[in-house]
Amino acid sequence: MKRLKRSNVVMCVVMLLLCAALCLLPERYENASTHIPRERVRIEEVDNSGLYPVGIVYSGVQNCRVTVLSGEHAGESTMASNYLNSALDKDKLYAPGDVAHAMVQMGEHLTVTLIDHARTGTEALIVLALSALLILYGGIVGCGALISLAASVIIVWKLLLPLLLEGVSPIAAAFVTVTALTVMIDLLVGGLTRKTLIAVLGSLAGTLITGILSIVLTDALKLDGGDIPYLVPLLSQSFMTLDAKALYCGMIFIANSGALMDLSMDIAASCLEIVHHRPDVPRRELMRSGMTIGRSVLGTMTTTLMLAYSGNYLSMLMYFMGQGTPVIDIINLKYVASQLLSTLVGSFGLVAAAPLTALIASALCVSKGERAKA
Repeated sequence: MKRLKRSNVVMCVVMLLLCAALCLLPERYENASTHIPRERVRIEEVDNSGLYPVGIVYSGVQNCRVTVLSGEHAGESTMASNYLNSALDKDKLYAPGDVAHAMVQMGEHLTVTLIDHARTGTEALIVLALSALLILYGGIVGCGALISLAASVIIVWKLLLPLLLEGVSPIAAAFVTVTALTVMIDLLVGGLTRKTLIAVLGSLAGTLITGILSIVLTDALKLDGGDIPYLVPLLSQSFMTLDAKALYCGMIFIANSGALMDLSMDIAASCLEIVHHRPDVPRRELMRSGMTIGRSVLGTMTTTLMLAYSGNYLSMLMYFMGQGTPVIDIINLKYVASQLLSTLVGSFGLVAAAPLTALIASALCVSKGERAKA
């Protein structure tokens, strides 16, 4: 146990250093507005006379008097405009007393460009609360989970997205990213142990199967990735060179990699615990136990995937039901089929990863008379 904790501490330190190094990498995609200072401003007054209702949304402009709360212009007041385009998912309305996130610059006069409501403070409090719970409950393992969460975000932002924007194959970039994250997260949680090795091998085996199936079944279902969010402006930005279908396939096994990691680590930890308490267990019995554990976890994992995807598209399903659309029509629609494929491919990966992890565990853990190191 002491060795495991020492290993976890070492991996936490290594990953923190890696995260710090990645954060020092310069941003490669910037424009003139990138360097304009972002500050917090308070809405003092609003003028809604320029707004025109369009059903439940508005078009037009909301004029606001604001006071800058941070930066070198703190305490100064000026007028700012909030433009609305009848887009419920993007438009925002301000009321006196609201705090907004804005670009603030001085030209001939002070100019404030409202971006959206300021949410950074609340988001930071939520992250701090989650961090405290993880550390209090999980100890060093909780610290590893927290670091892995931060490292995942940093790796995606600093490595995966720039690679995709540079024209690297989305499938290759996504697979390399998933591999790196799987190794990193399992090491942070399990340390340098056989448990980690088993979990990594089982998870990557499932990921490989998921990737192959996503490519094959995307062609079989005639899906082209056209329902990816922000695809049209992204294609314009990349001068139509982006392979939307490959990006969609990459997104599938990135989205399902977390469930594969969970399943593989559950089976690996359970098998190691069995061997720890019964070092003379035969390989066949250990594999059978791993299969039994995998079947139990598999039922909830596949349901988790289904609920995760259907939960994200609950409003769409409500709309179809309210319109009286037949189910047979719904499952043939492209954007429904793409989400259904993500769930099914992820489930295939789980079904494959469970027995493979049990097989790997039985091969690596059992050596008569030897107590496995968990």
